[in-house]
Amino acid sequence: MTDKSKIDFDSWLEQTTDLSQKTIRNYFSAIKGSLSIRCLEYGIIKKNLLQVSGAELFDDVRQCLEGDERYILLNKTGDDMYKRAMDYYSKYLVSSASLSTQDEDEDTHPFLTTDTISVIKARRKQGVFRKNLEEYWDNKCSVTQAPDSSCGTILIASHIKPWMVSNNRERLDVNNGFLLLPNLDKTFDKGYISFADDGTILVSAKLSCSAELGIVEDVSINQEKLNDSHKQYLDFHRSNIFIGE
Repeated sequence: MTDKSKIDFDSWLEQTTDLSQKTIRNYFSAIKGSLSIRCLEYGIIKKNLLQVSGAELFDDVRQCLEGDERYILLNKTGDDMYKRAMDYYSKYLVSSASLSTQDEDEDTHPFLTTDTISVIKARRKQGVFRKNLEEYWDNKCSVTQAPDSSCGTILIASHIKPWMVSNNRERLDVNNGFLLLPNLDKTFDKGYISFADDGTILVSAKLSCSAELGIVEDVSINQEKLNDSHKQYLDFHRSNIFIGE
């Protein structure tokens, strides 16, 4: 990365923000130094972050980084400084209308590792899956009917037959999923709850703190939405995931 690129980013920060020179230097150093080093160490990219010029591609890389527990700890230690640095760099790329020719869908990529390409492809498929679930379940929890927040960040798109053991068709099948509140999603994923064919919740005897987790036995899947395809996936969940007696 040339000095001109550094000046461009610095100049943008100076012209569009009220940040101090020290903060501007810190944010630039975070992108060029600490975050790039960690992206390389974690196997996300092959080159420095400042060489990822497309806003969409940078967002993909960022999501991979933010999903790593080591980054989460780093950012927490840095009092969200690294998150803010990436916020500004993302805005810089958008405002600069950087037209990237970097195609993240190619099997080989000048910046992304093979593992990262796989993660990005999987995330996009999961995005389609979530959108379809939101439409099918009217953007409400499949069990409690609680609506999602206006930001769409509370309810979780939960596979009935887990993603890892599903084929490509099953992974995107809207019938292989529920929209669930976080407590229901986690316990469903871990096998502490499941659902009968009529939608009635099944609670494992191994879940001793069900009340504390807000898991009650008088709730069920919205029966108006429950169909035969759901029941086939639920049969798999009860047989392979649910922790029975």
